[in-house]
Amino acid sequence: VPSTKHLAFQPCYRDFRCTRVQLPLDWWNGTFPDRHVSLAVTMLPAKVPVTDPRYGGPVLLNPGGPGGSGVDLVTARGLAIQTLIDSPVDPASEAPENSTSKYFDVVGFDPRGIGRTTPGAHCFRSASIRESWNLRLDSQGILGSSDAVLGRRWSMVNALGASCAGRHDEGDVKHYVTTASVARDMLEVAELFGQYREAETWRILTEDAIEMCEAHGACASLQLPEIYVPGTEKLQYWGFSYGTLLGSTFASMFPDRVGRLVLDGVVHGSNYMKTLWSDNLHDTEKTMQAFYDRCAEAGPTACPLADGNSTAADIQSKALAVLDKMYHNPISVKGEFPEIVTWSDVRLFMFMALYEPLQAFSRMAEMLAAVARGDEDGEMEDYLTGKHFFACAAKGNDTDIAQVDGEASMAIMCSDGDPQDFLDMDGMEEHWRKLDAISPSVGAMWAGHRMNCANWKFRPLYRFTDFKPEFGGDTANPILWIGNTADPVTPLINAHKMKSLFPGSEVLAQNSPGHCSLAAYSPCTVGYIRNYFNNGSLPAPDTLCEPVEIPFINPSPELHLLSADEMQAMDAHQGLSRSFAKNAWGLGKAMLPGVESGLSLKLQDDA
Repeated sequence: VPSTKHLAFQPCYRDFRCTRVQLPLDWWNGTFPDRHVSLAVTMLPAKVPVTDPRYGGPVLLNPGGPGGSGVDLVTARGLAIQTLIDSPVDPASEAPENSTSKYFDVVGFDPRGIGRTTPGAHCFRSASIRESWNLRLDSQGILGSSDAVLGRRWSMVNALGASCAGRHDEGDVKHYVTTASVARDMLEVAELFGQYREAETWRILTEDAIEMCEAHGACASLQLPEIYVPGTEKLQYWGFSYGTLLGSTFASMFPDRVGRLVLDGVVHGSNYMKTLWSDNLHDTEKTMQAFYDRCAEAGPTACPLADGNSTAADIQSKALAVLDKMYHNPISVKGEFPEIVTWSDVRLFMFMALYEPLQAFSRMAEMLAAVARGDEDGEMEDYLTGKHFFACAAKGNDTDIAQVDGEASMAIMCSDGDPQDFLDMDGMEEHWRKLDAISPSVGAMWAGHRMNCANWKFRPLYRFTDFKPEFGGDTANPILWIGNTADPVTPLINAHKMKSLFPGSEVLAQNSPGHCSLAAYSPCTVGYIRNYFNNGSLPAPDTLCEPVEIPFINPSPELHLLSADEMQAMDAHQGLSRSFAKNAWGLGKAMLPGVESGLSLKLQDDA
């Protein structure tokens, strides 16, 4: 698809439209004016044409990361997103002029440096070289797995940072991938959609006029009302996880251009921009406790860690006993490849399961039970295949195209934040111990994010704090923030902190464990999201939505209470949830050990 300065959509992926938009490498300083970013954009068109009064315009998406591919999200689940935000009324069943329904284009883009957008923010010449490096890094284990692991991992990420910086020039895209630059890209895309809407309106009305003229002789000059006013287009957007940081950055930089912003699984902007990564884990142990509670409630038929009389405390004791046993005694596994399961493997598996409890709590219980049994007959291989080995097809395409890789995520988050080159290993250990005190289950793994940034050598030419010192603004339209009561990496308090900076916005809480509202289907939550996109209405303060899906309980006893429209929305929601479980889109997930090597793909079915 050629890169142009407008939206030149072409058919792609069967029902979708694709284009590439040429954007400046440097929006603010004008450096390297001959270099550009070619932004990959994919759209699932609305169910009605742009001339229909029910046409709601484009809704842009970001799945998170940083480093998640909006193109992948839309091509995989664009129809599901449309089902959740569109009016449930069939557009063919009602007269457009008497309707309050809205139908939206669903639009995904790969942020600069990511996926199909070029140039890519890569440090390795090929996927196989990257995979080999990641396997070596993962083999060191997580912090706390040995006395030497901190020094080894520190040296390895330092080598990566130095090597990556040493083979690139000042015009490298990694200097220009900050969230502020992506927010400016989104503003341009919103503006280009205004031009596109006007051009499409002209095209449709002209074709209709020609048809009328030829059929009935009713020929007249075409008068088109003003459709597009430059500089006034507003953004409609649904951002998940890191995508909330992108959304709040946009709202802070361009408050007058906010149309509808749903920010789901909220990142605290100030903490992120200081590269502290210290306020993400305040609800992590709540999520872990939800595993113990739900397992005990479900009993042995659904949770193999339980027996008929197990309490949540009993389940926790069994899980901790497994970890204690694994620390010095990895399990040998017989299978297609020689394999061992280590303490780090189990800890990492448990952490990733917290992102998607519905998809992964049952798998986590099965895995812990298998470890407790000392399984050596191949059952454990199913959980770890892809983490310690990788296979390439004989004629495989060993390119970087459309990959989500850790160094691209690193380029974004480390460029966004304050430099950490003052941090040494002693300071790093202190940071790790503080996170461990907040969340014993996850702190050792989460500490790696700041370690990566301490050794990242690229600095941006422009970032958000160059624009304004703090987040906030009086937006043209209010923002809808969404948070779960037990989110492992974006605690609900973050949504309230960010809400306080944007007058008129509101928080919607969902009473479920897991990351983002996709962790469990709630007709209440989906209803508020749909109403917000359709008419701008917000929930009342302190609204708490209950889910109808509960880990270990399938099917939910409340399913028979759902309407046909709600059942359709649940199917769409479950498909979207599976895609999030399958990909490294959750906050910080792309840089966890083993994720790039494939461990996260074994947390759920690939249906």
